[in-house]
Amino acid sequence: MFGKVKTFLFDSLTALSLRPGPPPPVSSEKMKTEVEEVLNYTKNDTRDHYRIVHFWADGVATYTPAGHWDAIASEDFITKNYSEVRWARNMALLNMALMDAAIVCWDTKNYYYNPRPCQLNPAIKTLTGVPNFPSYISGHSTFSGAAAAVLEYLLPENAPKYNALATEASNSRIYAGIHYRSDCVVGLQVGKNIGTYAANRSKTDGAGN
Repeated sequence: MFGKVKTFLFDSLTALSLRPGPPPPVSSEKMKTEVEEVLNYTKNDTRDHYRIVHFWADGVATYTPAGHWDAIASEDFITKNYSEVRWARNMALLNMALMDAAIVCWDTKNYYYNPRPCQLNPAIKTLTGVPNFPSYISGHSTFSGAAAAVLEYLLPENAPKYNALATEASNSRIYAGIHYRSDCVVGLQVGKNIGTYAANRSKTDGAGN
């Protein structure tokens, strides 16, 4: 029921409007292609992909994907000599976006209830286990798209870095065999849309960016 939690940045009707369209049908050629891509990555794992998968895994008993982005933000904020008030305001914007990303993502997951790649092809052996909730859309991708959009607004000089990290976090779930390409591409876009709401909110608080 997490998709029914009250959002910070917009009302419940807006939250529903942020739910993306459906994933490819499970019997479609597009889905068959995406399943094959996942299988190929898991069967032909590389050292670099393995590193990326585990860097972004953020599973049970970790600080989770949201905490991972808080850590990235903190490393950059500390170089700016922000006041405590500015730190609190920036972290609030980031974490409101991350919270709302989770809400919209889990609403989407439980609306479409799409199977994981290994449920369509048992030959797929994931590198980090199988999360016990639906596949579409990718949580890591949605969190990362939202965080990158907020941080890009706050620190525009670092925009290429944040977008590259978001893409890497998203791809890590395909490499791990947990998500399809469409889960990740759509998740990044949904997250970016949510992060834009946080950036727009910041424009009304009188603090500038």
